Amino acid sequence: MNEELKNEYDRRYRADYRSLLQGYEVARWEALEHFFRRGPGRVALGASRVLDYGAGSGLFSPLWEALFPEADLDLCDISSVAGELYLKRGGKGRYGIIENGRTPYAENTFDLVVSVEVMEHVEELSSFLSEIFRILKPGGSFVWTTPCANSLSVEHLYALMTRQQESSATGERRWKWEDSGHLRRLKSREAAEALERMGFERPVFRYRAHLFSFWATRGLKFLSEKGRERVMTLDYRWLRALPNGASMIGKAKKPTLREPSGGNRAG
Repeated sequence: MNEELKNEYDRRYRADYRSLLQGYEVARWEALEHFFRRGPGRVALGASRVLDYGAGSGLFSPLWEALFPEADLDLCDISSVAGELYLKRGGKGRYGIIENGRTPYAENTFDLVVSVEVMEHVEELSSFLSEIFRILKPGGSFVWTTPCANSLSVEHLYALMTRQQESSATGERRWKWEDSGHLRRLKSREAAEALERMGFERPVFRYRAHLFSFWATRGLKFLSEKGRERVMTLDYRWLRALPNGASMIGKAKKPTLREPSGGNRAG
C-alpha cells in the first residue's frame, strides 16, 4: 500500500472527511436504496454477510443496516483513523484495515461487497477487482458507484468544451476540477471489460446523469439546501436507465462455478 496515500486519508478523516450526509451524498444514498430495493440489487437483499469496502468512517453504514438487517456487516478502509471514528461513533459492524491492497478476509467470505466512490481512487484497478473477486463467495455480488465518463453526460461534454480533461498519475482519464485523489473516470463499457477480465459476469449499470445536480449546484441558489438535494435526486429517479450518466451504479456477479477458460484473475 502506498503509505503516502494512507497518510493522506488519515489526515482527511481527522478533518471530518465525508462525515455528513448532504448534497451529492443524499442523492447517492437515495439512488443506492432504490437500486437495492427496486433495481438490479434486489437479488442481493438476502445476503447474510456484507462488506463495505472503502467505508471510511461509515457514512453509508446506516443504509446497509436498514437494507440488510439480518446480515453480519463488515467495513474496511486503508485509513485506521476512519475505523477509529466509526467505532467511536457507535458503529455496529466489524472494521478491518486494508494493507498493501489486501483485506484481512479469507477467500469466499462475503455474499455482497459494496464499494461507494472508491474505484476512482485505487492505484491499480485490476488489483482492486481481484481482491473483491477473491473475498466474494461464488454467486456473490459486487455493487459499486464511481464517477463515469460516458460520452453524452453533462460533465463529459462540459469537460471537453472547457478543455478540462487530463491524464492522471496513472495515465487515465480524469477531469481537472475533481478531487486530487481521483485517478480515473471510466466509461461503463470500460468498467464492464475490466470486470469481465477479472472473471465477473453479467455487469449491469444504472446512472446518475448530474443534469439536475448541475442545475442545483450552479443555477438554483434560491432554493434551500434541502430543496437542492431533492432536485439532485431527480438524476437517478428520471434518468437512471440512460447511459449518459456522470456517475454509475453497477452490479456484477462472481460465477457460481468458474469456467476453466474464464477471465484472467490477477493476484
